[in-house]
Amino acid sequence: MKKFCRKPIFIAGVSVIIAIVGIYFYFRNGENGSEFIVVKKGDIVSEVSVTCRVKPFKNVDLAFEKSGRVSSVLADVGNFVYAGQPLVKEDSSELQAQLSKAKADLASGEAELNKSKIILGNYYSSIIDVLNDAYIKADDAVKKQADAMFTDGESDTPKLNFSTMNSQAQTDSQNGRLSSRAELASWRQEFSNLSAISSRGDLDSALEKSQEHLSKINSFLISTMDALNKTYGLTQSTLDSYKTNITTARTNVNAVLTNIADQKQDIDSQKATVDSDEAAGESYKAAIQNIEAQISKTVLYSPINGVVTKQDAKVGEIAVANTILVSVIFAEFSAKGGPAYGWEVEANIPEVDIAKVKISSPAAITLDAYGNNVVFDAKVSAIDPAETVIEDVATYKTTLQFLKEDERIKSGMTGNADILYEKRSDVLVIPNRLVNEKNGKKFVTIIENGNQREIMVKTGLRGTDGNIEILEGLKEGDKVIISVK
Repeated sequence: MKKFCRKPIFIAGVSVIIAIVGIYFYFRNGENGSEFIVVKKGDIVSEVSVTCRVKPFKNVDLAFEKSGRVSSVLADVGNFVYAGQPLVKEDSSELQAQLSKAKADLASGEAELNKSKIILGNYYSSIIDVLNDAYIKADDAVKKQADAMFTDGESDTPKLNFSTMNSQAQTDSQNGRLSSRAELASWRQEFSNLSAISSRGDLDSALEKSQEHLSKINSFLISTMDALNKTYGLTQSTLDSYKTNITTARTNVNAVLTNIADQKQDIDSQKATVDSDEAAGESYKAAIQNIEAQISKTVLYSPINGVVTKQDAKVGEIAVANTILVSVIFAEFSAKGGPAYGWEVEANIPEVDIAKVKISSPAAITLDAYGNNVVFDAKVSAIDPAETVIEDVATYKTTLQFLKEDERIKSGMTGNADILYEKRSDVLVIPNRLVNEKNGKKFVTIIENGNQREIMVKTGLRGTDGNIEILEGLKEGDKVIISVK
């Protein structure tokens, strides 16, 4: 009976002790019945947290542009391939035949072009002979055929040695004799500058100028003949002799004028032939390039170094145009000898947070497959400038790259990315929930000398963990009230 009575007494005593201990621990961080925290310095971090998905750094799907029969398959699923390596080929025998014909047409066209160029070169080579003959005949016409009719023909005042009733023809003839001397001198100087190595431009110019010289000399001869037709006082035999000389001179000048005109016409015509042959050659070359381009499209080449993840082509089957046959994901050979895949992470960041994210911003990524305790370091590598609307919210596709190769990472894995916006160390921090706002100003309640009072504070960086930086109003060691009991 005594033992039974002692047991409740023992239990009551223990209860009292527990209550006393509880009261002690409750009030040791409080004054006047209030809970508080002591302001201390620490680190504060602001991050943007988003869901993300792993994808290959590069991933390509390959298909033929035109349907055709598969002639060979050169890579299977799992094979490592290099950029430019052929993977699948279609039959191209018909195109190869077309290519051979086009090349033969080009060879024939080039032969015609070479022939045309040789003929044109010969025309240019004969220009000096044509001009030399023209100059000799023009010089003969002026200084031999017509000179017998002039007194002091080589002086600055040449005079006709007969009288004529055509005074205008007389004046034109005498002036023409003087100008012909200048034309011949100028022509001779121009002619002396020509040689077998003269440019075609210089030779074309020499033809033009020679025509001009001959035209002026021919005008002189016409004026002289007009003067003879109205002459008086000459014997018939002398008149006949003079007219014969002028006629001979004009015939010779007209002949070389025709030679020069024919030479120019031949050159112009042959230039047109050369241009036509060159155009034909370019057409043949274009045809060859077109066929070669079509042939190149009968082969699927890997545009990247990587591993084949899909191969649906079979030899003998018809490959349908624009149907994906082969897929390759980016990979390089690692130091261990196997493929090192290039993975990146893609996330859609809402517009309210995108301003906090910058290129090269560091990030910590956790993947659902490995839990929150496994963290992969990464950084932001690209931000899409155009928005992507998801459920009526504007987001911006952001790409992150892993900083280290890790075999645990697989394509398609999902997880979370914490992108660092800003970090400050050794600053005053308190829980953001303790800051109250009134009339646009911020306050906290502190305990000072056993009394509660509100003081105004200025805040800084808001942390992702719920804390906020205090810039002004508090100092280390201040007691900020959490709640009143």
